[in-house]
Amino acid sequence: MNLKSTLLKSTVIAALVAAPMAPVMAQTATPEAPVEAPAAPSLEFSEEQLSAFVDAASQVQAVQQDYMTQIDAEEEPEGKQALVEQAQAEMADAVNETEGMDVNTYNQIGQAAQADPELNERILAMLQERAPAGPETMTE
Repeated sequence: MNLKSTLLKSTVIAALVAAPMAPVMAQTATPEAPVEAPAAPSLEFSEEQLSAFVDAASQVQAVQQDYMTQIDAEEEPEGKQALVEQAQAEMADAVNETEGMDVNTYNQIGQAAQADPELNERILAMLQERAPAGPETMTE
């Protein structure tokens, strides 16, 4: 179960770092101008920056959870799009309101964590330290 929990948290952190500030859903990307993520920069991040990233990621996750049900329940594509844009704006605000963090740095750390397993492990360890003790509430 520990391995399953670790894999789940790895998936969660990957989703947190990749999705929040990504362009609005694939539906809005035009085939003529595909959006590609730039190569992760080889930057060193301070403990303070990583701590702020973890704080921001927690806030981003809360916003995502708030909107997921609404987005799933919305039947009209225009309504879904509006909710996605609203969620992304709130996620950006959550990142910018986190002390010591901005969207650019958040994205840089996220990209670097995806490319660097050691950095990803450091972030996961920080998340686990801050996670409340108790049974996992995430399923699927």
